[in-house]
Amino acid sequence: MLSLLSTLKARAVFFLAIISLLVLAGCGGSTGSSGGSSSGTNNSDVTLTVGSKDDPEAQLMGQMYAQLLRHAGFKVVEKIKLGGNAIVFSAINSGAIDVYPEFTATGLAKLGVPTAHDVQKDYQTVKQGYEKNYKITWLDLAPLNDTYGFCTTKANATKYNLTKISDLAPNASKFTLATPPDGKSDPSVLPAVQPKYGFTFGKVNVLDEAITYEAVLQGKAELNICYTTSAQITKNNFVLLQDDKNLFPIYQPSPIIRDSTLSKSPNIAPTLNKLQPLLTSATSSQLQLQVLNGETVHDVAQKFLKDKGLI
Repeated sequence: MLSLLSTLKARAVFFLAIISLLVLAGCGGSTGSSGGSSSGTNNSDVTLTVGSKDDPEAQLMGQMYAQLLRHAGFKVVEKIKLGGNAIVFSAINSGAIDVYPEFTATGLAKLGVPTAHDVQKDYQTVKQGYEKNYKITWLDLAPLNDTYGFCTTKANATKYNLTKISDLAPNASKFTLATPPDGKSDPSVLPAVQPKYGFTFGKVNVLDEAITYEAVLQGKAELNICYTTSAQITKNNFVLLQDDKNLFPIYQPSPIIRDSTLSKSPNIAPTLNKLQPLLTSATSSQLQLQVLNGETVHDVAQKFLKDKGLI
């Protein structure tokens, strides 16, 4: 009898030991590393294709997204500098890319909805519209506002007494305007000038954004449509005319991503969202100026992320 009790006790101790080991193993498996996720999918199992438009600001943001995601353990394919609005949207809509930086007012134009001139209202409109129509999610907004404006040289501003957009009215019909493609195609930019300000330009030349500044400097145009955070304004000592009738909408950027991609890992959104509060208008202009002065987009993005402790 004593022998039987000893045997039963020994077996009980053995089974308790096995159960304890299994519990510990389970706990160890749930902790993981920064490369894993609570869904059981490792970041390294997910491949993300990051795209961007072709202007320096968009390239910088796209490159930051790529480096952040790669640092978090994701496999990343870069398709930076794809092209303009239509090309990049077509790429994400078709699945050729998974994520890229987009601006609220550009999203509104795609949806055919006018701006409310209210950051949060416009943001909610594009979030809901893109989810409903395209199954694309807008992540957090950055505070920078890279809207459109009219720029010219200080000499032209003095010659024609230009400080605000309404000052263009007396001479607009004689002026040649240089604009990037989206300045002409976006319904909230050049097409909206005549209804709001009451004038049209004598001639409009569509050029790459950087070349619009050269056109003005060479006297081939009196002014250009510019992006308000562009480093070209500072570098070329241009004057940005005041939008005295609040024509141009707010353009704040967000990473936009396909729902099917976002569902692959819960770590994608927080990885990208932590960058957003750091992207101000002043920061964007400074980073673009570094690129304009000869540094590569990759190196400028990498240095910024390292300085901020993000990689």
